[in-house]
Amino acid sequence: MTTSNSLEDLAFHAIRSGRVFARLWRDAGIEAHRTTRPSWTATFNQLDEGQLIKGVDLDGVAAMGDALRRALNIERPGYGDRAMQEDTRYDDLAWEPRLNELRRVSEAYKHFRDCQERYADRLTAEREAARAF
Repeated sequence: MTTSNSLEDLAFHAIRSGRVFARLWRDAGIEAHRTTRPSWTATFNQLDEGQLIKGVDLDGVAAMGDALRRALNIERPGYGDRAMQEDTRYDDLAWEPRLNELRRVSEAYKHFRDCQERYADRLTAEREAARAF
C-alpha cells in the first residue's frame, strides 16, 4: 500500500511553488517576447493570487520554461538544456552571479511543474476512482 499527500496538500504545494517561481522570475528580470508578455503577465498574476494553472495556461508555462532554457544557454552555451533535465541545485556558480540567479529560477520552475503535475495526476486519479465505484 502506498501513502500519498492529500489533494489539499498537493494543491497547497502547487500554489506555494507557483508563487515562488513567479517571484524569482520577476526578480531575475527575464524578458518575455512581445507576443507572449500579456499572457505571461496574466499567468504570473494568477500565480500571485494563489490560483492553480490549468488547461491552455499550462502551454504558457511550458513556453516560460523554454524561454528560461534559452536565457540560461545565452549565459553558458548548453547549460540551459542541462538545467532543464538535471538537478542543478548544487552547481557551484558563485563566480557567475547571473547564471546562478537563472539557475535558481530554473529549479523553482521545475519544482513548480512537478507540483502542478502531482496535483493534476491526483485529481485525475480521484475522478477515475469515483467513476469506478
